Amino acid sequence: MSTLKIKSQQSEVTRILDGKNIKYELVDISQDNALREEMRAKAGNPKAIPPQIVNGDHYCGDYELFVEAVEQNTLQEFLKLA
Repeated sequence: MSTLKIKSQQSEVTRILDGKNIKYELVDISQDNALREEMRAKAGNPKAIPPQIVNGDHYCGDYELFVEAVEQNTLQEFLKLA
């Protein structure tokens, strides 16, 4: 996947979270292999690519699942907030 597509997906996630006043922390894995491996371990996929959504130690899902939750109005449940 291209860097541009990843950045576009990340922007969409942050735009939606900002619009719903949901606090989040962005973790840049591009410069840190340990963080990249941690993301992949949480996702349970050795080839996982950003964006991956995690709430604390709870893995929520990837971009496609995030968008699906927004479309189905189940974002609170997806993010483990409900």
